[in-house]
Amino acid sequence: MSDSGSRAAFGPIVGATVMAADIDSVVASYTKYLGHTISGEGTISEDLAAVWNTPAHIGTRFITIIPESGNAQWIRFIEAEPVPGYKPMTTFGWHSLEIVVDDVDAIPARLEGSPWKTIGEPHYLGMSSNIKAMQVEGLAPEVLYLTQTNAGPDKPYLPNAESFVDRIFIVVLGSPSLDEARAWYAEHFDTEPGDTMEGQIGVLTRAMGLDAETIHSLCVVKMRGKCLIEIDDYPSVATKRDTLPDSLPPGIASVSFGVDSLDDVKLPFISAAKAIAEAPYNGARVAVTLGVAGERIEMVEVST
Repeated sequence: MSDSGSRAAFGPIVGATVMAADIDSVVASYTKYLGHTISGEGTISEDLAAVWNTPAHIGTRFITIIPESGNAQWIRFIEAEPVPGYKPMTTFGWHSLEIVVDDVDAIPARLEGSPWKTIGEPHYLGMSSNIKAMQVEGLAPEVLYLTQTNAGPDKPYLPNAESFVDRIFIVVLGSPSLDEARAWYAEHFDTEPGDTMEGQIGVLTRAMGLDAETIHSLCVVKMRGKCLIEIDDYPSVATKRDTLPDSLPPGIASVSFGVDSLDDVKLPFISAAKAIAEAPYNGARVAVTLGVAGERIEMVEVST
């Protein structure tokens, strides 16, 4: 990015945290069908729970996975009680992880007999003949966009897959106000916000029980590391995400982004920043702030 002024450097996406009642079954669905490998497991430390301000998670199990390519972007699953009534893509906050894949048309056959539920068949996104995606819902429950980019010189901000199923490159946010969310990221972080686009988002329409012809507004925010945030302007039927006391929200609970220094971030943290010894942080300082949709943004100091 350029002309950052006082804005903090931002990106890449380094990981995402997902809540699940049975993390062993959830992890098996990734390792068996999507080719991920386990990169770490253990229990949540007091220091990390303090950074999150979630004492309910002290001592709870987690498992972290990475893609077959070996790329460092991780997904961490934390064992947690289900929140009654939670349904993906109907509440404000992070609602989907978009993962770059080598051949999206080959994914349905790979998922036959799996616990993954296809909620969107492979199709081109918008008017682009370069970006083709499908959507699936997992056991957590969580939603993944599995996307083939065919990225070239005309789209230098997009990655190509380095394995059949590779890394997270987009995280999708449901916001009560696209304009406010886009302005917030542009004001506080060195990002490049895009223009508003309009079109049908079938998985979102179906999740919310809207008319099939509903048109949604969205935009993308570019950051370092060939990573983006997609902001979806949620309709009035969407609600705030219910959360158990002293806990992370259900579903995709938080997304972790790299920053050069937490000292450059001019936003309130929900708790004091701490250096976290255990993986995947390995001694890096970590802090959390909240976006305008209530989304949890975990910031991890990374070397660039």
